[in-house]
Amino acid sequence: MKDGYLIDTPAPGVYRPVDSSRGVPFSKFYLPDKLPPEIDLTQDVIQSYGRAMHSLGRLDGFWSEIENPQDVFGLFVYKEAEQSSQVEGTQVTVSDMYEEDEASKDVREARNYASALMSAAEQLSETGRSRESLSIDLLKNLHEELMEEGRTDEEDPLPGEFRSDYVWIEESTGGYGTQVRFAPPKAKIAVSRMEDFETYMQSGGEYPDLIDIGILHYQLETIHPFVDGNGRVGRLLIILLLMASDILLHPLFYLSSYIRRNRDEYTSRLLAVNEEGEWNEWLEFFLQGIKEQADEAFSRAKLLLHIRKRYQREYQEAPSSVRRLIDEMFTNPVFTTSRAAEMIDMSYQGARNAIQKLEEDGVLRERTGKARYQEFQADGVLDALNKDAAEIPSPEALIEDEEDRFQEV
Repeated sequence: MKDGYLIDTPAPGVYRPVDSSRGVPFSKFYLPDKLPPEIDLTQDVIQSYGRAMHSLGRLDGFWSEIENPQDVFGLFVYKEAEQSSQVEGTQVTVSDMYEEDEASKDVREARNYASALMSAAEQLSETGRSRESLSIDLLKNLHEELMEEGRTDEEDPLPGEFRSDYVWIEESTGGYGTQVRFAPPKAKIAVSRMEDFETYMQSGGEYPDLIDIGILHYQLETIHPFVDGNGRVGRLLIILLLMASDILLHPLFYLSSYIRRNRDEYTSRLLAVNEEGEWNEWLEFFLQGIKEQADEAFSRAKLLLHIRKRYQREYQEAPSSVRRLIDEMFTNPVFTTSRAAEMIDMSYQGARNAIQKLEEDGVLRERTGKARYQEFQADGVLDALNKDAAEIPSPEALIEDEEDRFQEV
């Protein structure tokens, strides 16, 4: 018996009929059960959990060895914003987010994502880094910071507000049309389920935190409480839950890259939980993503740190303006001369001299081709950030290489 319906199914919810007078393009919506679900975790999930936690622990241990890691690797927040934006079908890049020209709506929303993540992470650190600090109000604040007003009333995403009507998710039919793939619960039920979601998010349950995070992500995407931006809020919440659960100390993690690469499987796994109760398959997929991205972040951070140390050695005798700009490039890899002057707290001419030196050495490149309003970018930094994951050495290979170098010394 589920919500008055006699149903014998492992699915964590039930379909309910839509009032035919509503005029929506579907006849039923999905009503998810309250949390927690009953899951008999398989050995494969348990092993995936162990591998994911190992990779996260190695990544967090690396951050703990770096003084002010967010000053050095703050670009990872922009990488997450880039990848999250691309999940939504845009072509926004990290470089786009640093451009000073008037930005498109997609770029502004990607910047909003990075800003929302940094401010929420800072707030979480100030309030004690616990799951009790996460709330519906926080999710609404994230949504308000993420979303912009739509171009028309029909497109208004209602920033910071739960939806007041039905929403639905469409998919292509393979021809020229679309069909409704999934219809979340009606608005009144969605609000009720979000109250239950908040209770479980803050208190946790019988499952380890990392398993809980996978469950909570599924539940949020299934409830779909906002008109738009549910995916972005859900991906932000994963990082905040990792911090609140004391699994990661810093928000320097970008799971959206895994979701972008595996978008079709991601949506299929979520739908399979709704339809067949395939919790273990979803959790194994989710945990594999956590492991892959923790390993990638570790390796990419090692590469960036290697580049930073090499630059610092090469320019240790250079003027202070050059040394300061070298350090700032790892947080702001694209800038104008005026912006560089602000970054290193020096005169325009001082910044210009530093840029000219690094441009002559090939560390910086002018990217506009203009004589005025020029922008410069640190190709080495951006290349390490954007290098395809398949081209990055594994953590094990990097660690082994470091051990070999130590033995040689």
